[in-house]
Amino acid sequence: MSTTTIVKLGDDFMKDRFLWSIDARGYVHHVDGTSYAPPDPVARSPGVAQVLTAAEAALDVQWRADLRVWNQGEAIVKQQIAATISDSLFMKIRGKGTAREIWEALASDFENRSRMVSVDLRRRLQLERCAEKGDVRAHFTKLRTMREDLAAMGQPPTEDDFYAIILGSLPTSYDPFISAVTATLSVVGMNLSPDELMRTSTTADA
Repeated sequence: MSTTTIVKLGDDFMKDRFLWSIDARGYVHHVDGTSYAPPDPVARSPGVAQVLTAAEAALDVQWRADLRVWNQGEAIVKQQIAATISDSLFMKIRGKGTAREIWEALASDFENRSRMVSVDLRRRLQLERCAEKGDVRAHFTKLRTMREDLAAMGQPPTEDDFYAIILGSLPTSYDPFISAVTATLSVVGMNLSPDELMRTSTTADA
């Protein structure tokens, strides 16, 4: 497994383990956007001593109990997040308020990291070259692995792009072969898929 895949899977595994853990404890609603702190049912004037009616007092007691439960859930989820992520990530999110805000910040960080990795991998895929008299089979295996890594990150190259990358990655000694294949396909009105092109090129190498 390549380094880029490990980076992506590491993020996914952390997220899955965390979500499974809090779901098992009944707190997933604190991060999925379906739970909010219970609103105060009593209209209060800040800084003013207020005498509650019997009905308001009953509502106030229930609200404070509900708020304690919600705050406890928030604390448990935050603690679970802190135990799951690295110290460097914790420093980034420690100033966030709710568990939901923390989780959204982490998701954004994971997405940005994944995007940076995919951009770098795509650049390296486009620059990959097989040396003269190099192992073409090993070269194609590397190209396939890089393509699969990009697909795992949701950024696969198109068939046309990957086809062009394969052609551009072959050594100059393959130029006559590429010209012959291109001419033949043009005459018969056919196209090869990237995988078919690699199989054909491997046969030519043999």
